[in-house]
Amino acid sequence: MNLSAPQVITWVVGVIIGLLGILIQMDVMSVPALENLVRPFWLVSTGFVILAVSNVFRGL
Repeated sequence: MNLSAPQVITWVVGVIIGLLGILIQMDVMSVPALENLVRPFWLVSTGFVILAVSNVFRGL
């Protein structure tokens, strides 16, 4: 399996989503719109999945 580096924008989006989930879980910040829709665990998981998928598929 050949892995490729993700594009910068994909990497930034994945990291921001993951950090958002961590910060909400630690009660450092509050986003009422997100807190009612999704749990912080799923935000962190989504960030990691975005990063993993962008490594596997070239051009993401």
